[in-house]
Amino acid sequence: MKNLRIVLLLVLALFVAQSAMAWANFGHGAIAYVAEQHLTPKAKESCRHYLKHTLPWYSSWMDFWRAVPPYAHTNMWHGIKSDEKGKLRWDISGERANGQAMIQVKRIVEEMQNYKSMPDSLVRQNLIYLIHSVADMHCPVHIQFPKTAYPHYRFDLKNRGKKHSFHGFWDAAPGFKRKGWSFAKYAEEVDKMSPKQIKRIQKGSYDAWGRDILKQAHRAFQITPAGKDIAHLTAEEQRAVLALADEMSMKAAYRLAYLLNSIFDE
Repeated sequence: MKNLRIVLLLVLALFVAQSAMAWANFGHGAIAYVAEQHLTPKAKESCRHYLKHTLPWYSSWMDFWRAVPPYAHTNMWHGIKSDEKGKLRWDISGERANGQAMIQVKRIVEEMQNYKSMPDSLVRQNLIYLIHSVADMHCPVHIQFPKTAYPHYRFDLKNRGKKHSFHGFWDAAPGFKRKGWSFAKYAEEVDKMSPKQIKRIQKGSYDAWGRDILKQAHRAFQITPAGKDIAHLTAEEQRAVLALADEMSMKAAYRLAYLLNSIFDE
């Protein structure tokens, strides 16, 4: 009976993951792959030591385990919230803080400053959370805008006249029109910013990152407003989708690398 219960929970976890994951498996893996290319030798060695694998290997782990009881508390660590003035919300505490990925990322990074005194298993779990949550908080559709301020931000698109998920479309945006691409191919084509540009993206506080993310997230609703049929996007609209997806993916990758380097390079 216990084994059957575990199997059922895993099936539920897979269902939840497929219906709610940000960036989808390809986007998460590509972001983690690029981040790994920007780790210092020490940070890369430390990540490999604790994870026993690559960053991409664990990039979607949280989506597949969020419905399993031991990890249920992480179910909402997949986005950030905006107030009515378009600023990042920090005034969230208790259980409600679970809905704010930035709060969890900040907490974990602070906790990891003492990683040498922590059990390896806890360091590993924190790394898994960071790999996923930093990527998720850069996904345009994982930003919760207040309905009172943005009533026209509705999650309904069309595909050849039939209803289509706005959320699902943007989750898969890094792979839009890129069938068969590997993570390495994505990095080769998209990871082209100069060291100076990367440092500019990594610079600043969590609030600064949040303002940047919120500002860019509005573009998704402008490119594909409610009712838009994605089967008939113009060439210009397709380029806009890819431009936004790539920009936010690279920002997530560079900032993830920055956090991991700051932890392990001391």
